Amino acid sequence: MKPHALFALALCLFAGLVAAAWTKEDHEIFRLRDEVEAHNGPNVTFYSLLGVKPNASKKELDKAYRKKGLALHPDKARHNFITNYAKTHQKKGGSAGVKVGKQPSKREIDAHMKEVTQTYQRFTVIYKILTSPSRERYDHFLKNGFPKWRGTGYYYQRFRPGIGSVLIGLLVVMGGGFHYFALVMGWKRRREFVERYIRHARKTAWGDDTGIQGIPSGIDTPPPEVSASQSDGNGPEDMQPMNRRQKRMMDKENRKDKKTQAARTARRSGISTPVEAELTSGPQGAKRRIVAENGKVLVVDSVGNVFLEEETEDGVKQEFLLDPDEESKPTIYDTLLFKLPKFLYNQSVGRATGNQRAVEEPLLDSTDLPTDEAALQSATSINANAEARKRKNKIKNVR
Repeated sequence: MKPHALFALALCLFAGLVAAAWTKEDHEIFRLRDEVEAHNGPNVTFYSLLGVKPNASKKELDKAYRKKGLALHPDKARHNFITNYAKTHQKKGGSAGVKVGKQPSKREIDAHMKEVTQTYQRFTVIYKILTSPSRERYDHFLKNGFPKWRGTGYYYQRFRPGIGSVLIGLLVVMGGGFHYFALVMGWKRRREFVERYIRHARKTAWGDDTGIQGIPSGIDTPPPEVSASQSDGNGPEDMQPMNRRQKRMMDKENRKDKKTQAARTARRSGISTPVEAELTSGPQGAKRRIVAENGKVLVVDSVGNVFLEEETEDGVKQEFLLDPDEESKPTIYDTLLFKLPKFLYNQSVGRATGNQRAVEEPLLDSTDLPTDEAALQSATSINANAEARKRKNKIKNVR
């Protein structure tokens, strides 16, 4: 097994052990601790919330719970809230200018009672934890620190999404990420099919998948260099001694002869420095017409371009250049994440405004053609002369 695979496996096992290490009681302690920090401050513990020391006995915990629980009880808290509200919110009333206590509204009372009820329930659960075997577990976390990662189950319970969040998440993940991946994979398959199709057509027409007339499938290596002793059939003893100047002149002539020989070999085999000709629509130079395995008629010209020949209803034959780059690579805007809102907008606002073109626009581009036929259609221009315009624009950009 490869090192990175072993690392991934070890990471998964470690994550599983960590997730399995926390019990349901541990998650309850984590939840209460987070709520206490949010409402009472980061340094408030379960013991300080009850008003006792960490080494308090069961009897001391019961006494603190009864004393503080009586003040936090919702029935008494309601009466205290109304009384304190009337003292702090007074207004003048009557002819003598006597101050009269203002009563809180029902909305204010309900909001206060909701907060008090949650506080009392949290206080009661904390008391039960400190008077049960879970106290030992809380003391362990209090001494050694609470963990940063508490498992996916804890976070799911704490931040459980609603139906709207779930639908939005599914749209982003499935309609965005997965759909984009599917579009890119389909685009790659069609592109690879067209590239194989073009190579096969070139090889069938000219005997080589490069598709250039006159270039063989393999380039012959130049013959080995022949030394001076081998050229005249004599051994080294027959060679005349040369001075330094004569040797330099001979080396220069040999290099010149090698360049000349290489140029002649390139011209004989059809390989030469490419000269860019003026591009026009349709096949260039000599061409051959072949029939592919799927019955399509293809025209391959002398520079390797492959054209799909089609006949119109009037009997006019047209040649469409096959180009894998004709179909652009999908973007995130082609996915359901963006297509679905646009489709819903067209079906609602477009229908209301009478925009029939927007109403008839499909949600996704689909076709009933076979895979190979769809790939060829996506690799051709919309008309026979579009490839010429594309070529000319490409030349202008290069210049």
